Amino acid sequence: MSDNAEANSHAGFDSIDHQPAYIYTPDTSTDDAPERPTKRRRVTKPKQPGIQTHGKPSLLRFEPLLGGLESEESARWRQETFQKCWGFGRLAKQEQSILDESNEDTLAEVSSFVNSSRENWGDERLPACFIVTGPNIASQDLLFRQVSVRLKSDIDGPVVILRSGDAANLKAILKKLIRDATNQRSDDDDMLAELNDRKLLYYDLEILRSFVTAHGSQRVVVAIQDSEGFETNLLVELIILLRSWMDRIPFVLLFGIATSVELFRERLPRSASRSLYGAQVDVEQTNSIIERVFQKAVASSKAYLRLGPALVSMLVERQHHHIPSVQSFIAALKYAYMSHFYGNPLSFLGNTSSNSLEYIGQLQPCHYEAIRMLPSFRRSVVERIEVRDINGARELLEDDAILAQNIKTELHSKDGKILCLLRALHILESATTDGPGGIDLYLTVFGGALKDSDFFRRLLDSLERMTPEDLISLTEKIRAAIKHGNSAMDLDGWAEADQEFLQDIKLIETKVKTLTATAVEKGVPIRSSESIHSKGLRTTVIAQRVQLSYQKSTISEAEKEYQGLVGRLLELFEEYFTLENPQHLFLNEVWLCNSTTPFADVFVPRPRAAIEHALSSPQEYLSGIDQNLPPTQPETAILYQKYLEAPSLINVADLWSSFLETVAGGEAEESDERGPLMQFYRGMADLNLLGMVKQSKKKADHLAKVSWKGL
Repeated sequence: MSDNAEANSHAGFDSIDHQPAYIYTPDTSTDDAPERPTKRRRVTKPKQPGIQTHGKPSLLRFEPLLGGLESEESARWRQETFQKCWGFGRLAKQEQSILDESNEDTLAEVSSFVNSSRENWGDERLPACFIVTGPNIASQDLLFRQVSVRLKSDIDGPVVILRSGDAANLKAILKKLIRDATNQRSDDDDMLAELNDRKLLYYDLEILRSFVTAHGSQRVVVAIQDSEGFETNLLVELIILLRSWMDRIPFVLLFGIATSVELFRERLPRSASRSLYGAQVDVEQTNSIIERVFQKAVASSKAYLRLGPALVSMLVERQHHHIPSVQSFIAALKYAYMSHFYGNPLSFLGNTSSNSLEYIGQLQPCHYEAIRMLPSFRRSVVERIEVRDINGARELLEDDAILAQNIKTELHSKDGKILCLLRALHILESATTDGPGGIDLYLTVFGGALKDSDFFRRLLDSLERMTPEDLISLTEKIRAAIKHGNSAMDLDGWAEADQEFLQDIKLIETKVKTLTATAVEKGVPIRSSESIHSKGLRTTVIAQRVQLSYQKSTISEAEKEYQGLVGRLLELFEEYFTLENPQHLFLNEVWLCNSTTPFADVFVPRPRAAIEHALSSPQEYLSGIDQNLPPTQPETAILYQKYLEAPSLINVADLWSSFLETVAGGEAEESDERGPLMQFYRGMADLNLLGMVKQSKKKADHLAKVSWKGL
């Protein structure tokens, strides 16, 4: 064959057409680009200007804010303050200690039960401790880890935790039980080798019996963490099997119950329930633990950052609508700290220690401009104008030195104002038994709505209905609260600071006691103000007829004096609990975090709306994209626009033709379709991954729409 004939025989042949796969190279790449070397030299990266606190490296580097005008030093101050307040400081340790101490009573009861179960060794039934954890599934893992650590130190024997994920069948449970129990000793290699020589099955409890006999274990604790997650038949088989080995292996069962013991017993047949005996242990509820965490992290006198009422309301509402979880609440608090310090360029000013003088003295012009944009600054200027202090308002607007002096004065005085709020909160919480909880009271006080609240009005109304004994009890509670303070809120007693208020309260209490003692001697009790002003019903019999009439109560001198004391106490309460709204204080944005915007997207995410918006308007997320030029948009965004215009069944061929028309403008030759085709495949893969399309069962060459925009 000649050369020309051979060349003609290979005409139109392309080797790529017969390859099972090929590498797609985008059009933007160049053939002259150098290949990556097979081995690269390790280059030490220069250290970033991140912070190291307490010898620990910083994992997060705060970026300069205010459009990049903020200095690196100011960003470092913000990061240092955040790490001192939460990361490596007091709060992180306190929150962990609260979690550790919250289950201390439960751990003591469980340990006592397990130790006492040895006394009933002759009983044929299985000793079982029913731990009622409540609906918080997240707390069960922490609780049972604490139980395991505690029992391993208190008893002589292995502790094994079983979860519903390990419960495929009875053999899988026994395998895990035997493996975890025998692996808790480091000197068992010879014994395990001997058991392997005996060729026992991996789920044979004889292995565990030999282990217990060799080590003289007094108990083998089997903790079933989420007992409701186990199948009933599987749980019954496990209970009956373990009971049959009670004469050889000293089993003790622990059941984690989220509902109640009664519902758990109803699941079991009589044969299984009669095989158990034991006790019920109630775990401290999540709401009370959240209250303690809130007192330490937010309502404490030593807390650096205060959470505003809007943000706290959102966090509490989230706990009520979802399953309450201590871990998620702590994570939300930490996120509040992180977002405040990371996104607020003025957050480092809230530190009223000696370093704050240095911070204020080195503020940049951009900081002063940011401060003058704050709502609290505008309110301060308006207040000066209202009192005709025009020069003072002008100086704040124009002179940075005078503004810095005002900043220093306000930040140093804000601690005393916050302390007054916390003291009032503690007094109200201590003096009333039927009032709102600590978090609700915090919302009322820090929302500036205490005097207008229904709770405070009910408290004042109850004073008029109180008997002298109830009034004395109330004043004693108030004096004790002021004298002793509150350790949970890091509040020391402030009797010297409120000496005048205490003297007035003590004087009223002494006079009421004197009136009460005199009334007891005379045998005429002192009535409350409400009883004094009420009308009495008088019955008269005339000519064998009964007549009813109303008669006003007479007031004795002692009752008049008591009524005056109650009025004086009302005036003291009105004056003492007239508090300033913290949201109206100058520079409250520095130390009060009340923005719910970052939380709404993080803790109540809406990924679908965000994805739909990104596909509809990619130019808002990616640079270099023109909405009016579809070829510049990502292929997924182009296909999504055509997806919205298509019917419920999409013809793939028509979709490809429309996509090619949009990308190439109808001028692409057949040899140039390979690039757009790869883009089309990639975009369709993205839509499939997002769950928007699926293969149609009606027509092989069609795709079915799965979702519609906004639904």
